[in-house]
Amino acid sequence: MGNFVSHTLARIAILATAVITLHACSDSLQQPPQDTSLAPAKAGAYENLSFSMTSSDWHDCTLSTDNEGATVITTTGSDPYFRTTKLGRTKTFPESYSVISFEYKAEANIDYFKLYFCPPEAESTASNMQVLKSSSTWKQVDIDISSYRSNLGWANSTFGLFSSNRWYIRFNVTGAIGNVIKIRNLRIREKTTEEDAYKAESDLFAADKQAFANRIDNYLNTSFSSSVQQVEVTKEEVVIRGITSGSGRFALAEITPYENITEMKTFPHLTAIRGSQFSIRLPRIIQRDGFDYDRLLSKWAIVSLNDNSQTLASHARYADVVAPIRSPQPMTPKSKKGLLGYPTHTTPDGVRDLTALNCAIACNGFHLDEWLMTKPLATTAGTGNPYFPAEEYTYGGHKYYISGMKIHEFDNLISNYCAQGMQVVMYIALWTISTYDENIKPLLIHPESNGGYQLMPNTTSPEAVNAYAAIMTYLAERYSRSDAMRVHHWVAHNEVNAQEVWCNMGTNQPQMYFSDTYMKSMRLIYNITRQYDQNAATMACFEHNWAVAQNNDASYSASSILNDIKRYCAAEGDFWWGLGHHPYPYNLNVARFWDSSIAQADVNHVNFTQSTPQVTFYNLEVLQDWAYMPENMYHGTKKRLIYLCEQGLNTPDYSETSLTNQAAGVCWLWKKVNALSAIDGITYYAWQDNTGDGALRLGLRKFSGDPYYNERKPSWFVWQAAATESEDEVFAPYLSVCGLSSWSQVLH
Repeated sequence: MGNFVSHTLARIAILATAVITLHACSDSLQQPPQDTSLAPAKAGAYENLSFSMTSSDWHDCTLSTDNEGATVITTTGSDPYFRTTKLGRTKTFPESYSVISFEYKAEANIDYFKLYFCPPEAESTASNMQVLKSSSTWKQVDIDISSYRSNLGWANSTFGLFSSNRWYIRFNVTGAIGNVIKIRNLRIREKTTEEDAYKAESDLFAADKQAFANRIDNYLNTSFSSSVQQVEVTKEEVVIRGITSGSGRFALAEITPYENITEMKTFPHLTAIRGSQFSIRLPRIIQRDGFDYDRLLSKWAIVSLNDNSQTLASHARYADVVAPIRSPQPMTPKSKKGLLGYPTHTTPDGVRDLTALNCAIACNGFHLDEWLMTKPLATTAGTGNPYFPAEEYTYGGHKYYISGMKIHEFDNLISNYCAQGMQVVMYIALWTISTYDENIKPLLIHPESNGGYQLMPNTTSPEAVNAYAAIMTYLAERYSRSDAMRVHHWVAHNEVNAQEVWCNMGTNQPQMYFSDTYMKSMRLIYNITRQYDQNAATMACFEHNWAVAQNNDASYSASSILNDIKRYCAAEGDFWWGLGHHPYPYNLNVARFWDSSIAQADVNHVNFTQSTPQVTFYNLEVLQDWAYMPENMYHGTKKRLIYLCEQGLNTPDYSETSLTNQAAGVCWLWKKVNALSAIDGITYYAWQDNTGDGALRLGLRKFSGDPYYNERKPSWFVWQAAATESEDEVFAPYLSVCGLSSWSQVLH
């Protein structure tokens, strides 16, 4: 990266190898000693903690003790949590007691693990979200809580804010229902010397990142007198046109995705500018950093060379025009109705159901870490499959391998969609735990990722950018060859405003630091895919927290990230991006989101202004208003695409009441979406209830029975009827369930 980030990450990495503390759980968890106790970091510098065995102190799980004294937690629902026993009002721990330590075993992966410090009347986050992998042997976890103590006033000899209360620690874990987790040797302890050094380096890194974020903010706010006015990428060349203002010498600087424009004291890739108006033609492919680098990925800025220094004299600009390798016709779906995550490749009955539901849009995800490999592994669900060998693929002069099983699965999946005349929308994502080739992780995954379900891609080095561009080029080229197997739009990652969980690139990231990385990733996806489809949009993806972040330490509001994107577009050139929104109700468990007597929390979290805390099924008009504001349009004139890419309504059980409420909610949702011109599509989640969603039953089909012949719920018939002549007839019985006399009343 040529800046503070790379150097500081390197220092921290060196320290981390000597530290027992696990700051991001992974396969590299260190094995503890084989005896049943851990030697404390310093003699006497710890205190044992214990879990409460009172049934009122746990939720969606049960607690017991085994014959070795370990606490055994068995998960029984979608929101399992349990806590320690309450500690006394006068309990004191020195400031140096800033590590929570324990050992664990787990039969299945713990997808979501987080700690909270809890006095009786409040809860305060005490750790970042992590993933703990399944293990049949004891593994060590150590969590640094020093910053949380300091932030909440716990830096004195007692737990400051809580010194007059009985406090406890709550453990939140999610994953497979029925998971059996064992925990032992739970304690709060002092840091080791190595951990202290790690923390000091981490604090310096955090300060550097905040300074970086401030410089990005200043860069976007700066009005430069010189400008790059257009960048055109042809088959063989890049043509950059612009104007300079002022005296002295100027040069054109190329900035790659792995360079940070605000951190560069010198610009290594310069071309002299002659005249105040210029048009410079450069070869598109060059040898750089050991790769055949495609300048399609770069942005271009003007630099002043006065006084033997190099000073940025303009904003950078990405490609405005990219020569198409092919250019299929734009495709407008026959209706707004779609499905997310439909497994048509599994059985002929799945294809029949797809036909019966008559959907117009399909949404799925490419998980890049399951596709790209550094060696020819034959993989399916992580195990060998000799029937689908890996395909060799060269990009940038480097050889990679593509999973043969993934090619087979998605060729089948996407061709089935296209055979139905469906528009195909695909997420670009990285899973925390699904990587088949361990060597691909450091290339694809952002180096600061430390937990969560899904991860931010890596754009921090030449090797990372080449790997990322390789798999994106492969996918874009393969799935644009004809309308028989075509991806029409691309979603840049998942719920990025909840980055700690769904697009993780580390804990407590300054927003502009995160947004800068996200923009690099969006631009890479867009510039590559537009070569193969000039009509394809790259969509930014958000969960339902609109104007207020869910957790200020770990997430951002959707509207603030959207504003960041618009600022980048104003400075570095607009591009055809859209909005992928997930308008789940505030309470995921409640289908009657419209009913204030049942879902009061939902009603309290929404209004119909741009300052609404959330955008849910109830107030989608906020998206309608946002879309038609000129400042939100493409070049100020064209409405951006808006897709509701993931949302569903829960049936807590399979009682007639629950099934009816879900069906009524689906009616409400469809009627509202279909009436709002700004919303271009909705892909309902899910086709069937999914065990991966814990206790949530969001599907149109039930869990029960053979997984691909599940019984249809009433909501299945509602979704089938939507956008057909039978819609009003099928929907009519649910008007009274929603408390309506006319479906027009769903609109505000």
